[in-house]
Amino acid sequence: MAPARLVNTRRLWLLAALAAVSFGLSLLGLEHRDDAWLLKLGGRPVDVRGAAWAAWQDAARDCSAVQRLDPERAAVAVAAVEALRAFSPPDSWSARVRRLDYWPSPASGQHPQNPASVPSGWFTVQAEFDRLEPVVVLVRQEGPHAEVLASGVWSGTTLPWNPAWRIRRFLSDRVPQAPAALLSCLDPLGVFAQPPKPL
Repeated sequence: MAPARLVNTRRLWLLAALAAVSFGLSLLGLEHRDDAWLLKLGGRPVDVRGAAWAAWQDAARDCSAVQRLDPERAAVAVAAVEALRAFSPPDSWSARVRRLDYWPSPASGQHPQNPASVPSGWFTVQAEFDRLEPVVVLVRQEGPHAEVLASGVWSGTTLPWNPAWRIRRFLSDRVPQAPAALLSCLDPLGVFAQPPKPL
């Protein structure tokens, strides 16, 4: 028979372990929102599935055909930026392009560093405005004509969802003809993971 002191010590350890497990479980939960589940840690929603999906896609993607351009110097993107500024006037006139990715059409043979060339291809444009939420837009360009695809416009925050998962999936669902490499290589700016800005 175990001494009473040893039994009491075991009980105390067991009670401490049960209290720790109960406390840990009280901090965890699940929440169904929109079309997916979120893990709740201490009442704060965390998009574990979205983060895992984005990390997997980041590790497996091939971005060799996608070119990240300097928004200030990309002559090839002038028509794409002008299409964005003309998309929702007058508020869209204040567009400040923060990130610009370009996927040249393989048939066009154009190169974005040659300002004399007239490109054909696709752009993802990330921009901020004075009086609109930040956006990611898909722009299709054929020669000198560029068009913002109305179904390929993400506007505002992705909270509580992982921005890469939410925006890439949204754009690929809405514009299935867009190049998969361009969408998988889209790296949303941090502004899409922040609360909405006061307008």
